[in-house]
Amino acid sequence: MLTKNKITAISNGSNVCADIVGFDFNDYDAQDVAEVRKIWFQYGVVRFRDIDITDEQHIKFSHHFGEAVIHPKQLQEGAHPTQKEILVIANTTKDGKPSGALGNSEATWHTDTWFYERPPAGALLRAIALPPTGGDTYWVSMYQAYETLPTYLRNAVKGRQIFFQSVYDAAGGLRLNKQEPKSDDIREWPGIVHPLVRVHGDSGRQALYLGAQGVREQDSWIVGLPMDESNDLVAQLWQHTLKGEVFVQKWRLGDMVMWDNRCTMHRRDSFSPEHIRIMHRTTTAGERPV
Repeated sequence: MLTKNKITAISNGSNVCADIVGFDFNDYDAQDVAEVRKIWFQYGVVRFRDIDITDEQHIKFSHHFGEAVIHPKQLQEGAHPTQKEILVIANTTKDGKPSGALGNSEATWHTDTWFYERPPAGALLRAIALPPTGGDTYWVSMYQAYETLPTYLRNAVKGRQIFFQSVYDAAGGLRLNKQEPKSDDIREWPGIVHPLVRVHGDSGRQALYLGAQGVREQDSWIVGLPMDESNDLVAQLWQHTLKGEVFVQKWRLGDMVMWDNRCTMHRRDSFSPEHIRIMHRTTTAGERPV
């Protein structure tokens, strides 16, 4: 009788991400999934290397970490032709139109759909086709961002809430079904209020929650503060966060990365439009931040 491989986490030189070794996507049980979940909660980001799985296996595995949710890009150019749960991130075209989301441009630091009432808990991203260079993805721990705050900033964020506008995306474009606001004051725009420091629904740990680093000068407001004070505090929090440890994923075929959207932020490098990059992603439902 064959003995199953022991599932282990191997540090790749980062406290933000670990490689999971010994998980068999063709033969696993609830105990195996529990072990992966434990490692995921510890690091926030986990990576599987040298795997060869189908979209169906990708989706099945995702279901163990929560109900599937549709990413807003799937309602536009990122829809998969046959698998409704998969977001296609690609710079390919079909009949002169994009056949994937995000193209080849840089994606700035963000937490996924931070402007939703219930942002997703997690995402699983798998490499299908890669350019020879570029398109690297970066993650930072928002646990670490909060836990390393100097005392004066820890006191400044205590009990605070942050408002995120939902009219423009991080690239400055109007979101689907949104109209240009009549006021210049973002506090009067459609949006959502979340805690500036959220408690992770599973680990119980606290994480700083900043939303996204957009191209606009101002996309958020710390509720109750004068706008200039809010802008100054937000800027300090971003500066502090991005001084923290960053995990850099240099993609290779056979990689799948799963991240916890409740306690991490990520960004992506641009790459040459002469090369193709195709990624398949699933997204799992999360709780309202508290």
